[in-house]
Amino acid sequence: MNKRCNFILLILLVQALFVLPSQLRAEDLSRSPGLQGHVQHGRLDPSIDDRVRSHGRAEVLVVLSEEPLSAAGEDGPHESGHAEHLTARTERLAEKKNRVLRRLPPSALKLTDYDHFPVIHLDLDESSLTALLEDPGVVSVNPNRRMTHFLSQSLPLVRATDMQAAGYKGSGTSVAVLDTGVNYSLSAFGSCTAPGAPSTCRVPFARDFAPDDARLDDNGHGTNVAGIVLGVAPQTDILALDVFRTDGYAYDSDLLAALNWVVQNRALYNITAVNMSLGGGAYSAPCPSVSLATAVSTLKSNGILSVIASGNEARNGYIAYPACIPGAVSVGAVYDGNLGQRTWSACTDISTAADQVTCFTNMAGFISMLAPGAWSSAAGYTYAGTSQATPHVAGAVALLKSAHPLLSADSIAARLASTGDQVTNVRQGMTYVKPRLNLKNALAYQKIGISPASASFGMVAAGNVSPAQAITISNTGSAPLVLGTLSLSGTGASFFSFAADGCSGATLSPQASCTVSVYYRPTASGSHAAFLEVPSNDPDFPLTSLPLSGTSRYMLTVNRNGSGTVAGTPAGISCGSSCSAGYAPGTVIILTATPASDSLFSGWSGNCAGTGPCQITINADTQVTANFLLKPPAMVSSTASYFTTLSAAYAAAPEGAVIALQDALFTENPALDRNVAVTLNGGYDSSFAGRTGLTLLRGTLTVSSGTVTIADIVIE
Repeated sequence: MNKRCNFILLILLVQALFVLPSQLRAEDLSRSPGLQGHVQHGRLDPSIDDRVRSHGRAEVLVVLSEEPLSAAGEDGPHESGHAEHLTARTERLAEKKNRVLRRLPPSALKLTDYDHFPVIHLDLDESSLTALLEDPGVVSVNPNRRMTHFLSQSLPLVRATDMQAAGYKGSGTSVAVLDTGVNYSLSAFGSCTAPGAPSTCRVPFARDFAPDDARLDDNGHGTNVAGIVLGVAPQTDILALDVFRTDGYAYDSDLLAALNWVVQNRALYNITAVNMSLGGGAYSAPCPSVSLATAVSTLKSNGILSVIASGNEARNGYIAYPACIPGAVSVGAVYDGNLGQRTWSACTDISTAADQVTCFTNMAGFISMLAPGAWSSAAGYTYAGTSQATPHVAGAVALLKSAHPLLSADSIAARLASTGDQVTNVRQGMTYVKPRLNLKNALAYQKIGISPASASFGMVAAGNVSPAQAITISNTGSAPLVLGTLSLSGTGASFFSFAADGCSGATLSPQASCTVSVYYRPTASGSHAAFLEVPSNDPDFPLTSLPLSGTSRYMLTVNRNGSGTVAGTPAGISCGSSCSAGYAPGTVIILTATPASDSLFSGWSGNCAGTGPCQITINADTQVTANFLLKPPAMVSSTASYFTTLSAAYAAAPEGAVIALQDALFTENPALDRNVAVTLNGGYDSSFAGRTGLTLLRGTLTVSSGTVTIADIVIE
């Protein structure tokens, strides 16, 4: 027994020697050394590793790989096609997310999904986190970062008052304000009793995306920010999206939920900008791999700019997250006037002046622009900070999009930056030169005008040339209008030509104009239409088309065989031999043939038939022939019937008829054998209008029945 027990113990000891080291190695890989490897490779934020070590689980935001976003259909006029693009994208994202989730152990918990972004909000333990990091479809795993809000006189500085006086007020647009909420019951927002009510309410939508705190705004920060947006763009709408929790922070997961809603409802509210006066952390370079990066790029591809505060920690060479995201418009603050010495929590400005960058502004080479942020009073609150500079820019985006709906998000961002007043900021040996928002410059666009609105050349016969028509192109805007090369397009373009072109390649200063002349030279009949194409740098009408029209008349040609005339209604045809006239397409013509006195009308040929009036609808070049015959030499007067022989006339003559014969030669042997009385009168002229001579009958005239009276006939 003892030997057996010892043997069993020995076996167990051997097993332990082999099994325990193996278990330790597996644990080693799944715990911090393995996670540290992912941290070192940038796929895992260090704070997540610390959280797993201390709490056993961590709340994370997982960014999945995705094909580059297409910018197709960025603007409103293509919304239908772009909606299909978005639907297809969300379906692809859902499939990818499901594949990733199926590979995770049951301990993984899905907290939130964002159908428009390649991001999932998960709660993971060590094993599920390790499995997730091994998935090749995962780009990065990020903590659910928390951010704080960055704690007026400013409107004239950015020329907003001038632009509002000129009618630029942001109508028809919306700005989503992601902040602490908005107290929309204040008069600054239209004294709303509920979102969208009454009709004067400027806040059509409000919602808590953080856990609902049952308050419109528990801080006042969001109300002030929204009020600044309306101060710049008083007719835009505010979408109040509360993303701050009761602990005073906004978390990535709640921001993603709000931004996902923005994408879903972009067309319903015509959302042009998202304002985020919030942030945290410090970044010395753009941060493309953070959780919100795909949301910002998705918004931009849908024509929505993310305008984000750079932060108030007085950093040099660093700005906060999420302002560091590529594609975001990051905003720093300047003073709007001389406020004397100002001391802030992070720094002190010994002196102040308009366009001086505040010392608290986080500055870096990749910050987008500046705007007034100290101090800003709006909606009953007064604050200073980059939080207040940011809504000046968000309101400016609404103004530009309202004035020029075809502008893309990229174009608006570039426009705001390129037209700003350059401000120099020197700090700690570094010099920064950045544009400060100037709305007058940003809205100083060229505007094309063309007069007349269309050019009609009327009716011109094929082969002829119309008089030239002058067309004036003018610049009614406030910036130079650059014209490209003018051209003619359309199915009828070959029938129109330039008589003179003083506009192609011209640059028109504001209120200047140029002239181009066009003529119509049809080489074929019909109605012709074309367009004068005018390319320019007008942001709303980069290609303006002026309709041109002209009609080349279809030709109606009437020929005549014999003696007679033809007249047409409406007027145009009136001829005794051969004539033609031009008519507009679709014209109905009635032709009447009148024979000469010595002739008979025998009928139409060509595009008409019969012996009555000819009715033609002109839709092509048309030819008609009127056929006339000389009157035959014999006529029965009572019936006005004509015959080529005396015998034929006698055969048709009724009782008591007079047969008239021209002063011509008849070679025949007529037999008058009917029991009727007739009179034969000879010597008539060719029209039977009078008797001018004698009729010669060469042959034998036999009368065997009836009675015959003969006059002016010589029988040989």
